[in-house]
Amino acid sequence: MVIFLNKAVRPLWEGKTSIYSYIREQGEAVDGSLPDDEEFWAGSKFRWVAGGLDGALGHHAMTSEKKEKAQELARRLAKHFRKPKNSTRKLLYAELVETDIGSMIDDILAEVRKMPGIRPGAVYDEAIWLAEHGAHRNAVKFGIALLGLFQNEDVKELLLTLGRHDEFTLYAAVAIQNGMEDSNEVLFELARQVHGWGKINLVERLEPASKEIRDWLLRQGCQNSVMNEYLACICARNGGLREAIAADRVDAALFDGATDIIEALLSGGPAEDIDDYEHAPQVLSDYVRLAREMSSTVRHLSVMLGIGDFLMEEDKWEARMSAGWTAQLRADLREAAQSIAADSKWASLIIDAVRSGGPSERHYGAACAEKLGIEVWDIFYDQLAANPLQDYHFHQLMKSDDPNRIRKMIEFAVQHLPLKQIATGPADEMGLDEKYVAHSCLDHILQRLHQYEGFGGELILTGLNSPVVRNRNMAIQALEGWSVVSWGDRLVEAVIHLSQTEPDDSVKERLHQLREAKGL
Repeated sequence: MVIFLNKAVRPLWEGKTSIYSYIREQGEAVDGSLPDDEEFWAGSKFRWVAGGLDGALGHHAMTSEKKEKAQELARRLAKHFRKPKNSTRKLLYAELVETDIGSMIDDILAEVRKMPGIRPGAVYDEAIWLAEHGAHRNAVKFGIALLGLFQNEDVKELLLTLGRHDEFTLYAAVAIQNGMEDSNEVLFELARQVHGWGKINLVERLEPASKEIRDWLLRQGCQNSVMNEYLACICARNGGLREAIAADRVDAALFDGATDIIEALLSGGPAEDIDDYEHAPQVLSDYVRLAREMSSTVRHLSVMLGIGDFLMEEDKWEARMSAGWTAQLRADLREAAQSIAADSKWASLIIDAVRSGGPSERHYGAACAEKLGIEVWDIFYDQLAANPLQDYHFHQLMKSDDPNRIRKMIEFAVQHLPLKQIATGPADEMGLDEKYVAHSCLDHILQRLHQYEGFGGELILTGLNSPVVRNRNMAIQALEGWSVVSWGDRLVEAVIHLSQTEPDDSVKERLHQLREAKGL
């Protein structure tokens, strides 16, 4: 039992909502926010999604400076655990709040194990206290990590509750693996409740020990809110995709799950891709066979077109021929994929997806329309006219190579974007928040204007005076493609002024190069 004696300094957790209670009250609808968000991200230009910082950077090597920090923190832990009291808890907690726990947790725990005289009971009690009562994420993460040193079936509910939030899933997963006899089943239970980095961390650790788990891996395991590419090859292998999809008939959920996996494998990215998957020839062959009867959505069509592109590309095929492919199989699959994509049913499905589908359907519809030459520009323009601040629509509409359409988009932007609110002066903003949606819309116009000399001078001027660095770079890019005689006095004056006041060094250097190239 911890006895609080020193009341002189207010503990950092006092008067604040504990993270455990915050997540528990959210129930299954965990939204990624945390009660310490404002404090934790203070001074940062952007915020990582929940679990993103640990997920993306967690495998970096430990520096000597962090090694020393881990040893220092372990010594403070040892001091507290030998004789817990209020003053040592406050010091420990304050240090945990300021420590990059994710990058050094293994080293800290290793140092704790080596410290003499530490009472395990005190460590366990403090771990539960930190996990249950911590109001700061780093303190909670450390509490969860400490629980992984013990058999912890008694705190299963605590770990599952915290693990539902992607920020803590990785720590809960490690603690569960280290401290529970039925850890794989518990990981599976948790995997079905998370959708972001937490799901990635769990699926990477999940053993395909039962048919239920393997079926889930193939049907739902790959889908996550970060990148399906992280899990595609893992799910294909551990779920037994080759065997499952070889059947004469499969259920719709399996076909859709295979669609997710194959799409991600074809995309490549940060994890293993189609060329790393040893059963790719058989799986693609069986998928195309099944698709003749089962493909019915623009997402299915998009993947079929992706398979066609993969088979048409010239790179890497020499190596592929020694990995199960043959020239005949490649030719047969290419012909089959082209035949499926040529079905007359797709035109109306694409139009419907773009006109009335949700964001995902609209995305796939637009991608298929572009590849098949189906006209959807006017549909996107009408939708934008009804709601002018739609970043995605600006992106799609500015893909056109028709100068008349580009001119129409420029006129639309001048009339509908809040140009005065955008042109508040140069700063070092990244422009990633919702409040910068208009700046993002402007970006899609600016990035094409270097190809259209004399078009959109007012928008370029707005970009030069935007606080978002990306806007200014795009405006400069446009002027780099223009002859200076097309600029006009206002743009010349704006470039000269901005070259003297620009706060970003790389943009300032680009402005000086622009002036030199244009003789200003």
